[in-house]
Amino acid sequence: MSQYFPGSSNFTIEGGTFNTMTYSYRNAKGSTTGGFERLQEYVAHGAFHDSGERFDPPKCHDNTRVAIIKKIMDWISGLDEDTREALIMWLYGAAGAGKSAIAQTIAEILDGQHFFLASFFFGRNDPQRGTAKLLVTTLAYQLAVKLPPMFRERLGLAFEKDPLINTRSLEAQFKALIREPLLELLQFFSSTKKHIVVIIDGLDECEDTKVQARIIDLSFNLLRGRDIPLKILIVSRPEMDISASFDTKPFYTLARIALDDDYQSEEDIRHFLEDKLNEINTQHRLRSYIPIGWPADDSLDTLVQKSSGQFIYASTVVKYVASPRHRPMHRLDVVLGIQLPKAGDSPFAELDALYRQILMGVEDVDLVLQIIGFVVLHPPNFFNSVAFIEAFFSLAPGDVQLLMQDLSSLISVENHPCYSDGSMSTVRLLHAFLKDYLLDQSRSKDFFLDRVKMHTQYAELCLAHMTELPALQSNSPRHPLTGMLPYVFIRLNFYILIA
Repeated sequence: MSQYFPGSSNFTIEGGTFNTMTYSYRNAKGSTTGGFERLQEYVAHGAFHDSGERFDPPKCHDNTRVAIIKKIMDWISGLDEDTREALIMWLYGAAGAGKSAIAQTIAEILDGQHFFLASFFFGRNDPQRGTAKLLVTTLAYQLAVKLPPMFRERLGLAFEKDPLINTRSLEAQFKALIREPLLELLQFFSSTKKHIVVIIDGLDECEDTKVQARIIDLSFNLLRGRDIPLKILIVSRPEMDISASFDTKPFYTLARIALDDDYQSEEDIRHFLEDKLNEINTQHRLRSYIPIGWPADDSLDTLVQKSSGQFIYASTVVKYVASPRHRPMHRLDVVLGIQLPKAGDSPFAELDALYRQILMGVEDVDLVLQIIGFVVLHPPNFFNSVAFIEAFFSLAPGDVQLLMQDLSSLISVENHPCYSDGSMSTVRLLHAFLKDYLLDQSRSKDFFLDRVKMHTQYAELCLAHMTELPALQSNSPRHPLTGMLPYVFIRLNFYILIA
C-alpha cells in the first residue's frame, strides 16, 4: 500500500521512500538508486514525434487532410458518435499515402493542446526504431515527463524492484511500466479531463511481423478493462499479419480509417502541388527565367493523375523540381517524360527504393511479376478478373489473393458487384506510377517487365488455352475459361500485334 502526504517531498511505497524532488528511491537499508535514470538508458530518442533525430519530419500541408484530421481528433475527444466507444483506432493505407504525415500532424496538435501524449515512430533498419525492444520504455518515459510526478516515481520503483525489467516480455513491460503506474496514479487523480493518447506510427516497419501482431494484441489487452483513460492510434500499411490481427478484434473497441477516395486525396494533392509549384515560381533562384503561366494546367492534371492519391509521388516530384542547382522547367519536363534525364539523374529515387524494398519481401516474385505484367499490359478496355487470371495461369482459386498479400500496400484485390453471379474480384494497382517503374529497366533492374518477352509468353499461353478449351467445355463446363474463348482470342491478337 502506498501513501502520499501532501506538502511532503517524500512518497512512502512498499517498504521504502521516494523523494519527489530528486526522484530517487531509498530502500529499507538506506541505499539510494535512481530508477528513473535507469529507465532513460532504454529510450529510443528518435522515436518521439518531436525528436531532433527526425528533423523536419513529413506532416500534412496546410489545408489538406482536413476531414481525416477532424475525424481522428473527434475520436480522441469523444465527439464522434460512431467511434466514441472505440479505444483503439487503426489508420491504414497504401505505401506513400501520407500516413506518417497525418500521425505527425495529430501528434503536434495534441502536444499543442497539452494532451498527455506519448508516441513511437517506427523506422525500418533503424537500430533503435526498427524493433520493438525499446517501445514500452520509450512510451513510459514520455508519459513520465508529462503526467503528475507519482507516475515517474512508480516507474522508478519498477526498475528498483526489477533492474532488468526492460529485458522482460512486452506483456510484462506493458504491465509494469504503463498499466500499473497508471492505475496507481488514478487512485489519486481520478478526474482526468483529457484522455492519455499513445501514437504508434509505421507499425509495419517493425522488423518482426509476429511482433507487429503482438503489439496490437497487447494494446487491446492493456485497455480491455476500460479502467484507464488511454486511447491508442496505430498507423500502418494494411500488411497481412497486421490486418489479420485487427480482424479478430471486437468491432466496438476498434475504429478504422482507410486512406482511400472517401477523404478526397486527389483534391489535397492538387492543392499541395499548386502551393509548392507556386513557391518554386516565386522563390527559386532562377525564378526570373520561369515563364508566366508555368506550369500549365494540363501538366498539373497529369501529376495529380499519376499520384493515384498517394502523396509520396507528389512530394517526390516537388523535391526533384525544386532543386536550386537545376532549372525547374527542365526538371518538370523530365518528370512528365517530355525530356530524358541526364546521365546519373534519378528523379524517382525515393519511389524506386520503396518499390524495391516491398518487392524484395515477396515470396514468389517471378510469378507475381507475371501476374502484374498481365494486369499492366492488358488490352484496352479489358477487365482483369481474378478468376480469369487464375485460370489463365493454371492457378487454384484463391492463389491470386495469397500471392498478392505481400503487396497489399501497392496492389488491391477488390470485389465488385456483378449482374451474373453477384460479385467479381479484380486486381488493381494502387500506384499508377508502379507501371512506369516496372517497365523501365534502368529503374527496376531485376524486377523489369520486358514488354516483348511478356507479350510473347502471354500469346503462347493464349494458344495453349485455345487448344485446351474444347476438352474443358465437355469435361469442366464450370471452368473459368469455359465460355471465355472470345476474350482469349482478343488477347491473343493483341499480344501477337504488340510482340
